[in-house]
Amino acid sequence: MDTPADIVARLASPKPGRTEADLQSDVRKLLLDAPLSISDEDVAEIALEAQVGGGRRIDVEIGSAAIECKRTLTASASDLKKWEEQLAGYVRDRTEQLGRRYIGILTDGARWRLYHLIPSGTVAFVDEIDVAGRDDAERLVSWLDAVLATTEHLTPTPELISRRLGAGSPSFDLDLADLHALYAAVRNDPEVRVKRELWTRLLAAALGTNFEASDSLFVTHTYLVLTAELIAHAVIGLPVDTPGGNVRDLLEGQVFDQAGLHGIVEADFFDWPAVAPQGAPIVRAIGRRLGRYDWTQVGHDVMKALYESVIDTETRQRLGEYYTPDWLAQRMVRETFKDPSTERLLDPSCGSGTFLFWAVRHALAHFDAEGLSNREALELLVSRVHGIDLHPVAVTLARVTYLLAIGPERIKDRGELTIPVFLGDSVRWEQENTLFSDGGITIKTTDGMELFTDRQLHFPEGVLTDPTRFDRLVDALATKAADRVPGTKPPPVTGILNRHSVPADDREAVEIVFKQLCHLHDAGRDHVWGTTSETLPAP
Repeated sequence: MDTPADIVARLASPKPGRTEADLQSDVRKLLLDAPLSISDEDVAEIALEAQVGGGRRIDVEIGSAAIECKRTLTASASDLKKWEEQLAGYVRDRTEQLGRRYIGILTDGARWRLYHLIPSGTVAFVDEIDVAGRDDAERLVSWLDAVLATTEHLTPTPELISRRLGAGSPSFDLDLADLHALYAAVRNDPEVRVKRELWTRLLAAALGTNFEASDSLFVTHTYLVLTAELIAHAVIGLPVDTPGGNVRDLLEGQVFDQAGLHGIVEADFFDWPAVAPQGAPIVRAIGRRLGRYDWTQVGHDVMKALYESVIDTETRQRLGEYYTPDWLAQRMVRETFKDPSTERLLDPSCGSGTFLFWAVRHALAHFDAEGLSNREALELLVSRVHGIDLHPVAVTLARVTYLLAIGPERIKDRGELTIPVFLGDSVRWEQENTLFSDGGITIKTTDGMELFTDRQLHFPEGVLTDPTRFDRLVDALATKAADRVPGTKPPPVTGILNRHSVPADDREAVEIVFKQLCHLHDAGRDHVWGTTSETLPAP
């Protein structure tokens, strides 16, 4: 019986007279026999000469991939172009038929070339791997596994996250190529342009003069945030790869709000892939890949591993980004956070949330030892462990890290919950001293680049005493402003004021804030002001 190594050796060094039909058969056999953890459904979908329509046939089809087999890929450039056009037809038609991302592979057995669909309707090269013999079998299988996304129940260790999702992995190359192509197609959309400019403004303030606002970094940050937010969906069991679902709602966290989980996924700079229909298959494909991991088995800050594997060391050092090792964070938390029942922990520059991860685990173990129920423990936890950071990507990663530290099983048994990780400047560097004035806080919604006219939002002191309650109040007001027909008169918000226990003396001020939010929404700036504002009060 052939082993995968035997098949790879035959693919890489064919005998004279091998036909394309022989190559197709060996490729299918490799897919069936290699350790790809292919499900019964995937096995059933592995087809030779799969019909596409118009008399066309895909040599080998598995799941969301077409594999075209050629006797040799060392032919002329014109032949390669012809084969790529043929592959583009298959990928384009299958993408439309299935409503999800579909990829193409050209191979002669020794060389495997990966392609993805771009908005123009053609395919573009993403990555390739060459194999010379049986010693390359493991490397080829690993490449195929990452590209086809078949293995299930992977334990998300930092090493595995770096290797399978980080820079250099074929899955990362594919996702990033998709996002770059999408951004090139939508970059002039007014919504995308505004988010790109505001991202530049905030990161320049957060990282200083060493920050270089390149399109490449913007797209890379988008990949990091999308990955983190889709992991959050997987943790609480929310499907993300269902064709026909509303991707904008997905990226703005609507399902989290409906589930009573707040402060995890919100509208931000990085939900721009939702502006065009081509973005939906990309988002779902990333979500499908992340759904392969068993997120109940997280034992470290894996978001840190993802960030460090995507943003190179030189860039991180230039921007002054240094991450604490897990072992050191765990020890410091254990030695300083003695009694979580009575003490509070705030990480004022939390990064991806390494200290938060170990503080959450430490606090929950302490609460369990005291005999608290899970719901009681979670309610106490979010009043005891908090984080702040000025970097919008770090804040998203830290929120998901906090969620992973709680774990999928605990999160099932809870009341309404807000993850207390906030975007803001904890040291208020180069900020006015007048923010906390006139009995509350005043937030400027100008971007400082003359893109918008300033509309200040003044929140009275009475609504600031509880950060979680304040966060939910602002979210409810922003949602109400977005739900109305643009340009219409702001509706009453008495119900919101009642639900969030706004004191009678503060209601008029909050109603004025709501009217300003309606104006912001009508100007296409709904939610964005929240990520460009000055720091809200620390818990």
